[in-house]
Amino acid sequence: MHILAAYTCTPLVKIPVSELKAGAKVKGTTIAELGAGNRPLDMIVYAKDGKHFILMANSARGVMKLTAENLDSYKPIVAQTEPAGVPYETIAGLKGVQQLDKFDDANAVVLMGSGGSLDLRTVPLP
Repeated sequence: MHILAAYTCTPLVKIPVSELKAGAKVKGTTIAELGAGNRPLDMIVYAKDGKHFILMANSARGVMKLTAENLDSYKPIVAQTEPAGVPYETIAGLKGVQQLDKFDDANAVVLMGSGGSLDLRTVPLP
């Protein structure tokens, strides 16, 4: 079991839960590089059609859908390269997403910015 995290310039890293112990120094393994000049804003995990996915909102690259299947099979990324690792697709219809959360098994709730205002919407999980 792993915790997934993303950082500025958007590497996706996995951190083994088994290594999380009081006072321990833990190092994540980069399994995807999703682009420089970008900040991750929010991320959810969901299942659709029997497969698991990650939906990640970003400051400069929109919303990305990544497979959450077989994350252990991706080799660690140790050199700066982009994009690399876990493949993703950008969801064109979800622009300006600031935050997202799973609403139910088929939908997400998103906070979207548009023209200086924010809208709260439910959208189908892609």
